[in-house]
Amino acid sequence: MKVKKIIVHAVLCIMSLGLQAQKTISGRVIDNQQSLSGVNVIVLQEDSSYVNAVETNRDGFYEIENVKPGSYKLLFSLIGYEKKTFDIKMVSEDLKMPETVLEIEPFAMNEVTVKAKRSAFKTEPGKTTVTLSAVSIGSDGSLLNALGKIPGILILNDGTVLLNGKAGANVMIDGKQTYLTGENLLNLLRSMPGSAVDKIEMVSNPSAQYDAGGTSGFINIKSRQRKESGLNLNLSSNIEAGKYGRQNQNISLQFHEKKYTFYTNYSFNSGQDFILINSSREYLKAKTDATILNMDAYRRFQSHSHYFKTGIQYQFSEKLTLNTDVFGNWFGRNKNENALSELFQGPDSKDFSLYTANIQQSQHNNLGGGMSILYQFSSKIKWENIFNFLVFEQNEKLDQKSKMIPLSEPDAESRLRGNMEGNIRITNLQSSIGYDMSDRFTFNSGIKYSSIHIDNNALYNSMHLDQWLEDEKLSSRFYYKENILAGYLQSNQKWSERFSTEAGLRLELTETKARYAAGNRDSTLVRNYGQLFPTFSANYALAANHVLSFQYGRRIVRPNYRDLNPFTEVNDRYLQERGNTALRPELVNNMEASWIVKSQYIFSVFYTTRKDPVTKSYLTEPESDVTIVMPLNLDKSYALGVRAGLNNLKPKQWWTLHLNGSLTYKEFHWKEIETLYDNNLWTPAFQFNNQFSLSNEWVFEATGYYNGEMAEGQAKIGSIGSVSLGVRKSFFEKKLSCYAYFNDVFLTNRPNISLYNSVIAGFYKERRDSRMAGITLSWRFDSGTSSKAMRKIENMEESKRIN
Repeated sequence: MKVKKIIVHAVLCIMSLGLQAQKTISGRVIDNQQSLSGVNVIVLQEDSSYVNAVETNRDGFYEIENVKPGSYKLLFSLIGYEKKTFDIKMVSEDLKMPETVLEIEPFAMNEVTVKAKRSAFKTEPGKTTVTLSAVSIGSDGSLLNALGKIPGILILNDGTVLLNGKAGANVMIDGKQTYLTGENLLNLLRSMPGSAVDKIEMVSNPSAQYDAGGTSGFINIKSRQRKESGLNLNLSSNIEAGKYGRQNQNISLQFHEKKYTFYTNYSFNSGQDFILINSSREYLKAKTDATILNMDAYRRFQSHSHYFKTGIQYQFSEKLTLNTDVFGNWFGRNKNENALSELFQGPDSKDFSLYTANIQQSQHNNLGGGMSILYQFSSKIKWENIFNFLVFEQNEKLDQKSKMIPLSEPDAESRLRGNMEGNIRITNLQSSIGYDMSDRFTFNSGIKYSSIHIDNNALYNSMHLDQWLEDEKLSSRFYYKENILAGYLQSNQKWSERFSTEAGLRLELTETKARYAAGNRDSTLVRNYGQLFPTFSANYALAANHVLSFQYGRRIVRPNYRDLNPFTEVNDRYLQERGNTALRPELVNNMEASWIVKSQYIFSVFYTTRKDPVTKSYLTEPESDVTIVMPLNLDKSYALGVRAGLNNLKPKQWWTLHLNGSLTYKEFHWKEIETLYDNNLWTPAFQFNNQFSLSNEWVFEATGYYNGEMAEGQAKIGSIGSVSLGVRKSFFEKKLSCYAYFNDVFLTNRPNISLYNSVIAGFYKERRDSRMAGITLSWRFDSGTSSKAMRKIENMEESKRIN
């Protein structure tokens, strides 16, 4: 027995020593500083017999455990790249390998030219990624124009963003909120060059790590990042003409060398635009049988804008990376408007005509920037800290003259001047950590603090007896402060080769304080609230290239700053627009089930509920015919529908087609004077993008959309659509490209809104300078290793499709 015990102890001791002697091999694989995931890292004996193997993670890191001391071969392989083998020797310590750089494998065929084009769309559960240059041959123009060619995205004339037929999507740039809506968002997108953008991410159901704001997810605009050493310079010049002309000039530069990347973009645009307006309002509670006010207006705009963005990415080591950027947008506009309003107190009797002339000067300045620091503790743990800031300043001056005919009152002629000044300051701090516990389970958590400060002042003066006196009814001062503290937990679990889930929970604590002073009124409103926002996604692979997905998310829509601002914008004596400090946040629940085929086709059903939806509403002042357009909270809203996206279709070898269509039912409910009202409609929507590759490298494009009549709050938005054409040709080895286009060929982009509530009924129609013909010339200069490397990448991507 003693001998057996001695033998057992000896065996255990030897096994223990063997286990203790086993060490770890770790390192990172890159492609010219770009991390490579999915690389096979194989440990072989000197006679090439197999020992162990792993794959690199999404950041290119690998870790091979339990390797005994000895001499080995370490093999790196990935389809499309040349294999690399190293002789290594394990001793008494863990082996830390230097960064391994894989070279793209040359692809050559005798007397055969292979042309490749990157797939334009990639669809995943809850997310579609679009390569801008692949889906729009006019991607060298303004970003606003390029976004209009992407099926699934529709940006209306008032700045409303529709994502897959649903309104309320936020717009982000490189993962950062723009915080801009309406006209200010349009100005920014019109100023940004499309050539500086690589991909567009359309996220319908964001995870808990993103802000919970927004009704229907977000659109993330990802800047182009150079991956090869050398210099890239893009120059583009655009000019277009409709009734008036516009121009856009842009320069983009990127330089990448070893551990750092520098980029800068600058664009300037200027031009003129107009809006023709025809509207009619019937006052339902008028003293007489019928009071109708008809208005015709012509607005002409002259604007100019400067935009720049510059940044640096520096990799101090394989563990520490720094990103910093700063951007700005300066926008100026002059508006001249002439309006004629006619009031009818009966079927045929016109009471008066009111002529109004408005001259408005606007200046908007937008400056922002930020910094992020990413630290990779190991191949499984990374920590990121982000700081962002945004400063927005706005100044508007109004000079209004109006005249009443016939002269039935002594003050029939009137003058009004207004000066509106305001600034918004936003600061964000965020810290997050990600842990890849295994190939099947990842975990993320983080905290974020946001601070928003608003200070706006409106001063109106009216002419009385040849003297300018302050109009206390219109003048006001508004302060607003908002602090949001958020924390989140997010986990991704792969239960089997077919089934995976993502679950998250976000907590947001909001503190707001608003102070409004006008005339003798001075009120302060304080509101504090906390909300939980769960998210969940389940994905099941039915078979190869077939995935079923279910997603749920709870979101919040805080009133935008312009809607909160109680200032009065005077269009004329009988039409005003105001903000509303009493707006409550809107709570949204989204559910969506999808079937995804080959990462290119998606078929979805969705259902959305909204509590206290914020929409524009139409009121009248007591004892007055003045119409007040003001955002209000309605009671509730529902939406359900179906959607289909068919991307990268190839009816012919020379024809690429992308389609997106939806059918949505919306229903709104609200109460006025103890009466319940509702507004509901089924809305069909359809978008298409055709590209035809002709001989001699000519490329022709035909794009368009149709959005049927849509319910939105108290209004019905009429059907709208547009068809655009374009052609592109490259010269001098694709260094010079020429793009000519014709937008809104049939002049069908003409909004038409009808409304009805307890006090007013009417319609609003407008026409803009949307039918435009234009041309864009772009010159691309590359130096360093970029041109050769890019040709290799194209060939390699095409080779993956050959078999």
